Amino acid sequence: MSKKITFAVLIMIVQNVSFATMFTPLPFDTQVEEATSAVEVKLENTKVYKNASGLIMTEYSFNVLESYNLADDDLENQKLKLSMPGGTYNGITSMIDGAPQFNKDERSFLLLKKIDSKNYLSNFSLGKFKIQNYEGKTYYVSEVFPMDPKIGRISKDKMIELMKNKWKITLMIPKIIPAYETASTPVAEMRPLIKSVHDLEREPAQEESISNEGVPVFFWSAIALFAFFFSFIFFKLGKTECKQKSE
Repeated sequence: MSKKITFAVLIMIVQNVSFATMFTPLPFDTQVEEATSAVEVKLENTKVYKNASGLIMTEYSFNVLESYNLADDDLENQKLKLSMPGGTYNGITSMIDGAPQFNKDERSFLLLKKIDSKNYLSNFSLGKFKIQNYEGKTYYVSEVFPMDPKIGRISKDKMIELMKNKWKITLMIPKIIPAYETASTPVAEMRPLIKSVHDLEREPAQEESISNEGVPVFFWSAIALFAFFFSFIFFKLGKTECKQKSE
């Protein structure tokens, strides 16, 4: 009888593997400094699989709404994909205590860290923030320490300033991606692109080409004005000469 009980307990342990995670509070500037990019995302779908080491993993596929310091090759078919340990695969459940939770169509702000050309959630669950609006302002609320007076929440404007200073990026007016310009997509959900300072270095050249295109217009306008002026002078002189001859 005791052997059966022991076997049943072992089966329960195997089917529900659980790991605990401890978090250390970090100031927002430290969190940003340890990350390499950030995104506002909306979860589209998930996929559970076993990796080469036999660990159960969940792949999250996100629609990117806004990106900061994120490279184009960080996306796969315009989706951000992140894999994290845990999930249920073939009846076996692996749970990580303290792992970030994502719900279908949920909007989140994520701090990411790139390691060996692959992006991960920076500092695990510390890198996930819920997006909330309060009195007309947008706030990022910590998934792990939502009630902490110092790191519980931060305004979006303040977070952007931190990223701008830590990553040396210059933020531009959002640019709408054509793929998101559909009748069923609200304007607020269209993804803006935040360009890096390297992209901005090319902007003056564009402005210069526009100003150069305007030079011929000014030149021909000046010629037309002078032609009109001299025609008027010759007309007056000719009229005066004819008047003198008639007299």
